Amino acid sequence: MQIYPWLKPVWKKLKANLERQHIPGALLIQAKQGLAPEALINSYVSGLMCQNDASEPCGFCHSCDLLKSESHPDVHFLLPEKDKKHLSVDQIRGANKWALESSQFGRYRVIVIPTADRMNTSAANALLKTLEEPPSHCLFLLSTENTKLLLPTIRSRCEVWHVPQPSEQVCLDWVNQTLEQSISPRIAYLCQFEPVTTLEFVEKGWDTDFHGLVEAFSQFMNSDGLETGELWTLITKSSADIDRQLSWLWMLLSAAQKQALGINMQPLLPESEMLTQRYGYELLFRQTQALQELSEQLRSAGGLNTELLFTNWLYGFDPA
Repeated sequence: MQIYPWLKPVWKKLKANLERQHIPGALLIQAKQGLAPEALINSYVSGLMCQNDASEPCGFCHSCDLLKSESHPDVHFLLPEKDKKHLSVDQIRGANKWALESSQFGRYRVIVIPTADRMNTSAANALLKTLEEPPSHCLFLLSTENTKLLLPTIRSRCEVWHVPQPSEQVCLDWVNQTLEQSISPRIAYLCQFEPVTTLEFVEKGWDTDFHGLVEAFSQFMNSDGLETGELWTLITKSSADIDRQLSWLWMLLSAAQKQALGINMQPLLPESEMLTQRYGYELLFRQTQALQELSEQLRSAGGLNTELLFTNWLYGFDPA
């Protein structure tokens, strides 16, 4: 099972815990999706459930075969239902009931919640009741990009593991080796040095989408600051989802802030110069924070008028 270079320090410690049978009732992994936390989760679950090894999958026992076919009766993944953003309270209640059942292999039962921050309030409270008194030989394995989006009481009942951001060099080395070609450091910077995100950016040819977004964004800034339709149309037609595009704008604004403070960002994001020349640091900082809040709001809540919220954010820029 593949463990990426940037995951190895965390995996080494988790593996050691498995070997000495230190298994918490609830384990929380905090990592950006672009760092492939699912690889860490799969390795941990496989090591825990293997019938022949204490910390790594042997690859040929019955448990390993079932995990590979995603049909292990003692391992359950909770994901939002189709066309839903959130885990429902019924899904959590079902998991709580399942957690009390006996293991079919006489070992652990594992409930994996890969997007733990996507629980609504009722679902989170239902999970909390079980975490307060977790059943024996049952592990709740949660992951999230931002632990602050979870109830503090849920965080406090989990053993928390943070996957740190890899260095620029680690990111570039892995992507270059995977693609068997050298990519520009600016792409890795734009993807916040998340290796999997950077690889996806290159493979899907999103450089064109990014430049189109920046050009439309610049045109809006140079207009009367009222007509947002053209920019929004471009965003909706892009092959990259809106969350991805908002992250590009966030990086652009962050680079503009650094440029305003005298840090030369030309080699990495020369497009940020137009923002620095037009706006002061305080407004750039305020709009960057507002964009972060908008992104979190869109990820955590469904049924929102995304175009209206994005337009309101755009109007936060002072007109020329």
